Amino acid sequence: MLKKILKKPTIKLLMIHLAMIAAILLAFVTYKPKDLVTIETLALNVRLGPGLDYDITSQVKKGDKVEVLEEKDKWFHVVLPNSTKGWIASWLIAENSASTAVTSIKATVNTDDTNLREKANTDSDVVVKVKKDTPVLITNEANGWSQVEVDGKSGWIFSDLLTLTEEKNKENPKDKPITTKPTIKKVYARQDDIKIRQEASIDGLVIATSNIGQPMDVVAEEGDWYQVKTEDGQIGYVANWVVSTAKQLGNSSVSSIAEATIMLDPGHGGTDVGSISPDETIYEKTITFATANYVKEALQTLGANVMMTRSDDVLVPLSEIANKSNRASVDAFISFHYDSTEGANTASGTKTYYYDDTDKLFASIINNSLAETLPLPNRGVDFGDYQVLRENDRPAVLLELGFMNNSNDLAEFSTKSYQKKVAQAVAQALTEYFE
Repeated sequence: MLKKILKKPTIKLLMIHLAMIAAILLAFVTYKPKDLVTIETLALNVRLGPGLDYDITSQVKKGDKVEVLEEKDKWFHVVLPNSTKGWIASWLIAENSASTAVTSIKATVNTDDTNLREKANTDSDVVVKVKKDTPVLITNEANGWSQVEVDGKSGWIFSDLLTLTEEKNKENPKDKPITTKPTIKKVYARQDDIKIRQEASIDGLVIATSNIGQPMDVVAEEGDWYQVKTEDGQIGYVANWVVSTAKQLGNSSVSSIAEATIMLDPGHGGTDVGSISPDETIYEKTITFATANYVKEALQTLGANVMMTRSDDVLVPLSEIANKSNRASVDAFISFHYDSTEGANTASGTKTYYYDDTDKLFASIINNSLAETLPLPNRGVDFGDYQVLRENDRPAVLLELGFMNNSNDLAEFSTKSYQKKVAQAVAQALTEYFE
């Protein structure tokens, strides 16, 4: 009888112990350590969903650690330092991998007589020399260079020559950002229908909106937000990632070339060889294809998503070229060609064509870069009634990069050196266009 009385609690206790061991083993087996990623670029946009069509909700900055929950279509679903969730582009995380997001980050110059250059390369003209410890505002970064605002001037400084200014409330992100006097006087909307809020928060009540290019006076700065006054006198807050410190040049809503989708069209192809060299050994279709591929490589280095209308020696109908651009809703379309005249050696140089008046500025930016970079004469910008432009709903230009029946032009543009210069010029122009 005594054995039976003791047996029941013993079995019960054993079952409890077994259940506890099973629970521990299950927890151990299913435990997954946090997949933490450190942000190495200057700034990165956080979006509501995995794609550029989703709204930007905030930004993460260099040094921030985020927990990756999942990956979808090359986008990471992450937990941010403030415990909120969002999506970031996986290809933009690595340092100097591409242009980073437009932002407003304070820094100081750490060397004497630092060159502020017009463009992000050492061959560019010097705007002014900046003294050590001079405060600057970083608005963008690309390939190791930072675009800055300093004393009313804008230009590029090599990023290693700048030291980021530590934010006083960096250690406790839950603290309310400190309101400071503005370091810039005016900002411009980067896209249509940007929201001006009652508070410096993505959850703040929307009190007004502003469209692309519209200026706003900066009253104060609060963390990643500007307190602004609109043209009609309304005062509210706008996030620094939806505005620019310079008037918007492009008509795309992407914040940098690294977020842009660009379509390249190597003219002709297949049975359509295009223009032919005087000795009939060089076809236009061959040169356009080689040139477009160099441009593709240069743009991908900057982080751009590049699409080609043809990836081989095939003929793509003109109507289908424009349709490809429209279906993909690309941020920029560029068609590459080499010209010809009835008489040999009667014309020389490059020319940039646009169809829609809204693309004239885009064409001018491209053409100016070609003029500065290429050895051939520049023939300017002109209206062109070409089907790939006329039926294209996206920002589009057509480039004529020399004359097939001009012996000097042909000797230049049939070289890899020339084609790489075209790539350099286009990459610089598109970087400027998307700033």
